This record gives sequence, structure tokens and C-alpha cells, in this order.
Amino acid sequence: MESSGVVITAGFDKSQSAVAVAELLKRKGIAVKGFIVVSPYSWSRFRKYIQKRGLSFVWEAIPRLLGLNKHRTDGPKDYLDAFFEEKNIRFSSIKKWAKENKANYYSAGSINDQGIVGYLKEMNPRWLVYSGGGIIKDPIITAMEGRILNAHQGPLPEVRGMNAAEWSILLDEPKEVTIHLIDKGIDTGKIITSLPYSVDEDDTIDTIRDKAKVQGIRGLVEVAAKKNLDEYELRDNNSDYRQCYILSSTMRKLLLKKLQYIQKAQ
Repeated sequence: MESSGVVITAGFDKSQSAVAVAELLKRKGIAVKGFIVVSPYSWSRFRKYIQKRGLSFVWEAIPRLLGLNKHRTDGPKDYLDAFFEEKNIRFSSIKKWAKENKANYYSAGSINDQGIVGYLKEMNPRWLVYSGGGIIKDPIITAMEGRILNAHQGPLPEVRGMNAAEWSILLDEPKEVTIHLIDKGIDTGKIITSLPYSVDEDDTIDTIRDKAKVQGIRGLVEVAAKKNLDEYELRDNNSDYRQCYILSSTMRKLLLKKLQYIQKAQ
């Protein structure tokens, strides 16, 4: 049977990106067959987050995981809220969207749970659209025959890894989101297309990340709506380029100074 439609991954049920991708693909007539939602509440996942990002990150992430994102009433513009308003997206969780649209909902303890391969074979999607949940490994990549789409918040291959939007500013690289295929490396799959975004005089690190998220949603919807990639000129990636990691507190201070310098020069 020919594969069709999409399955979308998410790192938690309240993922705005996953909900937006699903809703916008549905409006384009693309079948969203199901979701793979990784539970954020397992101790092993919390331990990994603490090891990689520290307790402060986990503490700050709790409201987002519970769907209690703060909505800005003053200060910098909330680009995600504005995007949801512009597109009239009213769903607050993947579970609610899936129930109303009769899509399957697969809850997993890990993005690489053994049962996911069987689930993907049953769903038989044309694309697995990555919207969070952890690093995908074999045998899922093999099961999908490489048809896994990701939105990376920086230019590839120049900025691989974590905090890509922030490192793009620090390293004077293009401010763009890269839509690419996931392979067995870290951000090394073939490059499909790139979507630029601007850094404006009132931007903060948070608003820049939000801009990148919005462009990532747009790019994933654009590509996942295609039956194949024939209209794109795929580019080879290069794993020899730098791989970036979570910003240290010192590098974050440097980023803030760099951002101020850029804004003053505009």
C-alpha cells in the first residue's frame, strides 16, 4: 500500500508547534494520521534534561509543559501568539486536536520505544514530521526510509546542534531556519529549504527563538504537504562543520551584548 499523510512527533501534549503543523496541514487537505507524544514526566527524561541543561531550565519549562505559557501583555511582541491569532488556531493541546479530528494518539515514554516502529508501519505515513521528543535513532529512521522532516533553528551545515538561533547570532551566520531530512547524525541530513527571519531593534532572545519557531512551522507545513521533494534542489549537508551545545551562562551574557550591538547598529 502506498504511504500517505503524516504522523507528527511532540515532546509534550501542549506543544504549540505540533498543534499548528497539524492544523495547517489539515487545511491543505493533508491527512494527519496520528501523533507520537513523548511523556515529559518520566524520571529518565528529567534526569537527561537536568544533566544537559540544568535545574533552572527544567523549572522554567514546567509552565510550558502544563500549557501555562505566559502571554505577554506588554513588552516584546509574542510571535507565537500572533501567529496562532493570524491563523485562527484555537486548540490548546494535541490530545484535543486529535480527538476532534479523529487522529490517532500514541503516548510513549521515549521517542525510540520499540512499539513505535510497529505503530509507524500501521499508520504508513508518507512523512514523519519531527516536532520534538528527543533524538530519533534507528530502527525508526530505517523504518521511515529516511522520510523524516525537521525544522532546525539555524543555517546548516554552519550551525549544527543546540541553541542554533542563538549561536547564529554569536557566530555572525545567516538568521534562518533550515528544513532538512533526519538521518543518523546530528543535523546532518540533506537540506531541503531555508526560511530567513529578521532580528529587529526590539527583539530579545525569546522573541528571536519564537520567530524561528514560526518559520519552522511554516517550513514543515510547506514541505510535508508535498508528495515528494522533486521541486526542491536538495543540498548535501556536512558533518565536518561545528556542532554547537547549550549556551553557558557566560556565553549567554556575550549573546546579549552581541544582540545589543546589532540592534544599535540598525
